[in-house]
Amino acid sequence: MSHARLEVDTLSWRPSAKEPLILHPTSFVLDCGRILGVVGPNGAGKSTLLRSLYRYQTPSTGTIKVDGQDIWSMPPKAAARIVAAVLQEQPNDFALTVRDIVTLGRLPHRRGFASPGQNCADIIESVLEKADLLDFADRPLGTLSGGERQRVMMARALAQDPRLLVLDEPTNHLDIQHQLELLQLVKDMDVTVVVSLHDLNMAAAFCDDILVMENGQMIAFGPPEHVLTEPLVSGAFRVQAQLETLSKSQSNHFSFQLNS
Repeated sequence: MSHARLEVDTLSWRPSAKEPLILHPTSFVLDCGRILGVVGPNGAGKSTLLRSLYRYQTPSTGTIKVDGQDIWSMPPKAAARIVAAVLQEQPNDFALTVRDIVTLGRLPHRRGFASPGQNCADIIESVLEKADLLDFADRPLGTLSGGERQRVMMARALAQDPRLLVLDEPTNHLDIQHQLELLQLVKDMDVTVVVSLHDLNMAAAFCDDILVMENGQMIAFGPPEHVLTEPLVSGAFRVQAQLETLSKSQSNHFSFQLNS
């Protein structure tokens, strides 16, 4: 697995030519191996941005380049060898085993109807171990908890051996322990990551850069300590945000209250 440089240039999206923009022209550069957290209130355009990054929605304007290659100018199978995604929705075919699900991640690397080779088998075993799933490998997906299933989806994405990993609210519906475990797994990976998150404190703790969105527009981009300021967060989320420094860890932490 290797990480990549992501360049997004004037990317926008609208449902049709007669409808208004959902995502306004957005540009940023994410350097190799960095984790970008995309944050903003509901309806800010986070998922719309991510859908273009993992080739679900064709951009209305702009380009998305991974190591200089435009992912929308290449065949889908070639793009799947570069970009992998983990979504909120989980597969409903619970009869498949964990190993079956993870093996699906190798499909973009197969030629025709060829069976998985030794290299694929080695990668699958390595990914199962990295995601701490070896003990579950032969269990049906339906017997696992929500947190365990989300780890399986992460392992499937890792099995694609991508250079860019896109995660759309991967911690949604998980308890705190599983949220932290999943984000630590992301942090330990040798891959460039774009992840949308609701929790600003988790985004600040785990991400190298933050992109803040509001009303379909990027309003800030940069390191958490520069971007996540009290005025910006208060304005974007329509709350009164207070930034506190926790004495023991010396890390910043936001607390919120509704504007009166």
